[in-house]
Amino acid sequence: MTNMSTPTLKLDVPRFYLGLAIALALHLFLISLPIAFWVDMNLYKDWAITMVQQGFANFYNYSTNCDYPPTYLYVLWMIGKIFQFFDPNFSHTDGLLLMVLIKLPPVLADIGSALLITEILKPHTTEATAHKLGLLYAFNPLMLFVSGVWGQVDGLMNFLMLLAFYLIQQNYVIRSGLLIAVMIIIKPQGLFFAPFLVLSQWFRQVWWKWTAIAGGGLGLIWLIILPFYGIGSPETINISKPFFSLYKLLKGTADYYSFASVNAFNFWGWANWIRDYTTFLGISYKVIGLIFLGILLIWLGVFLYQQHHFTASDSTTPRFTAQIIAISIMLFGFFMLPTRMHERYMLYGLGFLVIAIALIPAIKWIYWGLTITGAANVGYAYLRYNYEDLFYAIPEMWLQSVVYTVSAVNVILFLVILSYTFRPQPLASAPAVIP
Repeated sequence: MTNMSTPTLKLDVPRFYLGLAIALALHLFLISLPIAFWVDMNLYKDWAITMVQQGFANFYNYSTNCDYPPTYLYVLWMIGKIFQFFDPNFSHTDGLLLMVLIKLPPVLADIGSALLITEILKPHTTEATAHKLGLLYAFNPLMLFVSGVWGQVDGLMNFLMLLAFYLIQQNYVIRSGLLIAVMIIIKPQGLFFAPFLVLSQWFRQVWWKWTAIAGGGLGLIWLIILPFYGIGSPETINISKPFFSLYKLLKGTADYYSFASVNAFNFWGWANWIRDYTTFLGISYKVIGLIFLGILLIWLGVFLYQQHHFTASDSTTPRFTAQIIAISIMLFGFFMLPTRMHERYMLYGLGFLVIAIALIPAIKWIYWGLTITGAANVGYAYLRYNYEDLFYAIPEMWLQSVVYTVSAVNVILFLVILSYTFRPQPLASAPAVIP
């Protein structure tokens, strides 16, 4: 019997890497097509070229339309440098090469996320299941579209969030905290992950680790953004200038998108592009959304604390299951509840939902449900800005029906996954067997 089972195990790893290679090939095929979300792609091109031509210190003075924090601009600078090697005068920026280079980081991040999912799962399920779920993410059609066609960097944020979670599981809490600090200045949505670190670890870690995370995180942020903002002239040195400049940038971005929903099919989908200072019973939509989010975070903190004590003397898998459910709900909640959310922000929980399938098989319906609603949401925005004539040729009643219906489905899916936290006993896990 041992001899019969050994070949199956040996074949599984090569098949997994063959699957990853096929997923990578599919991604590369998509980025080779002359299609993209042109609003974002033209901005990325402009920023990459400006970074090379003007340097770090002058970048924000010349690219006044840049609402990104500095960290991802280092990546665009490297892309600009590579492109400059082939086109020293930047005279062919409308060609395929620059677009492919810009799309490449999120594509590689998608493959990296699939690998991370398998590593995170291996202690809690069979190797075959871990591999198959990694491939399930690698071939997710929504991620393929956003990274390979749209050209956005949300796949990179997914990878970093999974890496931060993996570090927590390995008890590298300080490293995870420092990574979260970097994530926040890649895109502010990196902040979505931060509450999980606190809520899942405050009762497990000693005080000095939190001091190290806070001090090290601020120091790391300061060093990364320093080349862009400087500290003033020798006569008027101001070491806090980088922080104030970063705050001004982030606040300006948040105020620019001060709407209940920015094409997000969430709780506020019915108020798409309505200013979030609009009031209901004297309370602004913005404050209502933050209250809902605050209640959710408090409840998830209680849930994680309860699950920690329920499973204190048992195996780590029930506690791990609770953490996966909590981070999935938290990331989904950040998309569903606050105002000012964009259509792609629902992507951040997909990687964790894939992991949850191995522990609670019924989660697969939520995963595929969100993939479908996410595709409708992303497709709506893509059509609206890339093909305006076609978009506005569609009767407005039809478009509004899509917005309301998909938003309602997302609310239902959110309530379904939230229901897993309303139980007084340890969260059960039943490892999935995926054929």
